[in-house]
Amino acid sequence: MNTTIIFGTKKLGQAQESLSKEKYPELAVVTVEGQKGAKKSRRVLLNTKAAELLSCELGSTQRVVFASLETGVDSPKQVLIANADLMDNEVQVTYKTSKNAVSYTDSKEKGKAITSTHACNEIFSFLGMDDTQDIEFQLTPFDSTEVEAFLFTEVSDSSEMAEPATAEEDVLNTNNGSMSGEDLSASVKAEVARAEAESPVLEEAIEDQVEDQDKDQADADFEEETFLKNQEVTEEVDGAEWM
Repeated sequence: MNTTIIFGTKKLGQAQESLSKEKYPELAVVTVEGQKGAKKSRRVLLNTKAAELLSCELGSTQRVVFASLETGVDSPKQVLIANADLMDNEVQVTYKTSKNAVSYTDSKEKGKAITSTHACNEIFSFLGMDDTQDIEFQLTPFDSTEVEAFLFTEVSDSSEMAEPATAEEDVLNTNNGSMSGEDLSASVKAEVARAEAESPVLEEAIEDQVEDQDKDQADADFEEETFLKNQEVTEEVDGAEWM
């Protein structure tokens, strides 16, 4: 039996607060906040999956560290994140997470937060990205045996993002099974061509019909010509000068 008891409310029977809805429930996503105006702190937000990957449990604070990664002139710059509390070597610059989940700016989602405008500026600057809006990164494991760290990969480049929907073609049920309109048209044309090849009677009937039409037209032309000649004779008689 599920029982909900709420103490300290001004009204009895107050509805239980609905759970926050995550934008990426199956992805470990880090959101780096863009510019928010003067004297407003910016944050690096970890959703539930990202916090789990970094072993950032709710109810306590952790220290995380960021690192820049450059592998060559032709390779893109990348950012790494790791839990400093799990590293063997001491790191000079670390950032403390919030103890509990905090609210995102433009949604009901909540996640662990690293409040540091400096860290946000450094990430945007190093990657050469536009900081006028928030950027979402998916965490992917960094291939290393020395440290457990994760790479920042833009969510828009993730293979798990939904693909654009394509228009669906109408499917028709026929005696030969389900077929598209184009396939049905091609099938009908092929069937007519096959029937004509196997049954020359159809062609003969068409030829006979054409011959009958030509004959009728010839008879009509002959009657019209005869009528015109008779008309000319009548006009000559009517216009003659009588002696």
